[in-house]
Amino acid sequence: MSKVSERIEQIKTEQIGQTGKKVLLVEGTDDKDAYQIFLNKKFPGWEQTWTVAHMGNKKSVLSGLAQEPDWVGLVDRDEWTPKEQVSYKSQYQKLQILPRFCLESYLVNPAELWQAFPAKQQAKVAGGEEAFRATLLESLNAWIRHAALWHGVRPLWRQLRDAGFPDDVTMFPPVTDDDELRKFFGKWHNLLDAEKLLERVHALEAQLIKMNVGEVCQNWLHAKEFYTRVVHETLNRLLGVKSVKERRLAIFRTRPVPSDLDGVWQAMGLNP
Repeated sequence: MSKVSERIEQIKTEQIGQTGKKVLLVEGTDDKDAYQIFLNKKFPGWEQTWTVAHMGNKKSVLSGLAQEPDWVGLVDRDEWTPKEQVSYKSQYQKLQILPRFCLESYLVNPAELWQAFPAKQQAKVAGGEEAFRATLLESLNAWIRHAALWHGVRPLWRQLRDAGFPDDVTMFPPVTDDDELRKFFGKWHNLLDAEKLLERVHALEAQLIKMNVGEVCQNWLHAKEFYTRVVHETLNRLLGVKSVKERRLAIFRTRPVPSDLDGVWQAMGLNP
């Protein structure tokens, strides 16, 4: 039995049993904690008919949906392109893709964070919201550069695979026509052209710099890294020391339930 099958059986035994509950599959334990908090806020009593279970990673969520197509799955969007999102949703009818880059994208927008702080915490920040925003975004340009590289370069591997790299020329019997090989190598070379790659990164970086800060934070920054290395450290200095996980859960408990998750609740048949 595969690890995914074992995990599904564990969910059925430990979380469903004879209750007949429906299942929302998520990637990790952090995701499970966060979505349970949101569900508790928005739909008291949801646990009578639903349970949230983690699978470990995105690939395992997809494998779980393949085995249990009536379950609902929710995964981070991160590096999936719009085309890939459409493709995966056509393969897995109950798949939901987060409308933001990742779960931590709900923890990095300065305006949303400030709204999540109780009055006592807001009062600790000298200069108020404006000062908090300035402090949090001191290194934003470097993180925009990081985002431009992430979104501009990481898709290369999938593009190379789509162009037949390396399998199209590593089969047996080998390709003996050098001109045919040159076509393959030329196609791969074009994808890896250094100047074209730099142009792509520069164009994306320029686009992000002009973009609304909220949009950048929610959809483009690598929020897992930004939350840990910027938000968490900043809040430790301003509000007192907590662990990364403790801080994350505290923010999820005090921030409003994001309206852009309404599609997930609808897919679960939960309505306000």
